[in-house]
Formats: sequence, structure tokens, C-alpha cells
Amino acid sequence: MERSITLAGRDVAAVLDAAEGLSRARPAEDDVQELLRSVSGLVQGDVLFWNRLRKGPPTRRIAEVGFPHAPRNAPWDDWLAHLDEHPIMSGKHGSVTAVSDVFGPRDLERTWLYQEALRPAGVGHEIGVHLSHPSGEIHVVVITRGPGKDFDDRDHLMLRLLRPHLDAALRRLAFPTPRLTPRETEVLRLVREGLTDGQVAHRLAISEATVGKHLQHIYARTGAQSRVQALSLCSAALD
Repeated sequence: MERSITLAGRDVAAVLDAAEGLSRARPAEDDVQELLRSVSGLVQGDVLFWNRLRKGPPTRRIAEVGFPHAPRNAPWDDWLAHLDEHPIMSGKHGSVTAVSDVFGPRDLERTWLYQEALRPAGVGHEIGVHLSHPSGEIHVVVITRGPGKDFDDRDHLMLRLLRPHLDAALRRLAFPTPRLTPRETEVLRLVREGLTDGQVAHRLAISEATVGKHLQHIYARTGAQSRVQALSLCSAALD
């Protein structure tokens, strides 16, 4: 059972200010660094980074942005081999997780994670925010500290409160609303109403095959695999 914790008024105000700033984020890498800077004002760390991976085979890194600099990583193949053992990157332990939530100090020292990744990089503690993501991807923000003070209950709570705002901002940066043609927008709006391809074709006075081609173009542009996913990814463009 989690312990009850009360945030000081200044911490609540800081979360609200950060949430407001995140709502103004625009699709540019500089803004990712600004997002990480705003998080660092709430939960202090030596290095903060956003990591987005697409699981394979082969697994590949789609994006990594660090503040104030990129993290020092273990060799890629070794890191991938131990990905599921990582308390944060595995996504197995909740939306906000510190390495110390899973491993005690002695247990951690016996792991590959500590011996080959954390210790060589001078990292004593890590906490991460596991964000929403498409199927087959990993999407996290990680904060590291050197040896010394670990992340505490206040840090966990601050990140849990900030998570939905951080998640929304990074989704806008990572998955900007795709541009649809006027006809594609018409087709997708009718799909949203629950119409079949044949019904869409009748409504727009086009062939059913043309409706299918429009949908295929939408899937190719957005990476969607289904109507439901296309509607989710294009929701802002349909309003």
C-alpha cells in the first residue's frame, strides 16, 4: 500500500505551471529539450532523456533527446539483450517507476544493468515515466542521478501528476496530426459516423474502390493499421 503524502503549496503551483507550459509545446526537437527542462524544475536530476523505440526484430531507436546532454549508453546489442530486465524500459512496473522500486541496493549491484550500464555512466539512481505509445513501441522519459540521494515519494507523486500533461505534449511532438486532403477528410469523417465503404461511396457519389484507395492513402500517411487507429491518429484533423 502506498503511503499518503501531501505536497507543499509551492509544489502544486510548480506542477500547474509546468502543465500549462507543456500545453503550448510545438513539434520541434528544441521543444523536447524545453519539455525536459520543465520536468527538471520539478524533479531534479543530472540527465533527463526521452527515449522512443520500436520493438523488432530488429528493435531500433526512433528518437532520443537528452537534457542537458544525451545519456551515455551501453553498447546497443548488449542493451537490447537486457531490455526486459530494465525496471523502467520494460514497462512492467507501473507508469512511474524508480530502479530502487524493483531492486534493493545489493540486488541491483549484481545486475547487468548496474555493472555495464549505470555504474560506467556514473548513474546511481534512475526514475522513469512510462508514456502511452502505439503497439510495439516503448516511449519513456527517464531522469538519472549520480550516487547519493535517491528519488523519494515526493518525486514519484510529482511525476504522476505531471504524466498526463507530459504524455499529451510528447505525443503531439512524436505523432503530429497528419495532413489529409479534403476528400480524405470527408471519407474519414463518414467512417467515424460508422458508415461502411459502400455507404461512404454512396454518400460521396464515388466508387467503393475509390473509398478503399483513400483509406489506404490515409493508412500509409499515418502508419495506421485499422480504421480505429486511423480515427485516433487523425482525430484533431476531423474536428
